[in-house]
Amino acid sequence: MAVQVSPQARARQQPTPGPPLPRPELRLLPPPRHPTRWVVVLLVVTVAGIFGVVALHALAAEQAFTARRLEAEADRLAMRHGELTAEVAVLRAPERLRRVATEELGMVPPRQPTFLVVPVARPGQQAGGGIR
Repeated sequence: MAVQVSPQARARQQPTPGPPLPRPELRLLPPPRHPTRWVVVLLVVTVAGIFGVVALHALAAEQAFTARRLEAEADRLAMRHGELTAEVAVLRAPERLRRVATEELGMVPPRQPTFLVVPVARPGQQAGGGIR
């Protein structure tokens, strides 16, 4: 089997004579550098990041212990408040006040209650009822 090529295709395949193409300038590359500088930088960044994470974890743990201690103290103070409230209620009881007044302070209950009426002074008047 023979392949026939058209004259246009042949013209396309053959290079056209013309001005020569400029040759690129070639230069030697330096030998490849070892990436030690980048390795050191990445190592320093990694160590600093790990140190930061550990430091933040330690601070968070310390804050958790402080929070637990404060919650325990708040619970203890709430219990003490309840005890003091109950103690105040016992000390304010009318029967206890009567007993302390008679036994410890030497007071006696009145035989007949007496009421005093105090006149209220109006603005511009004295307590005796007269006008200034």
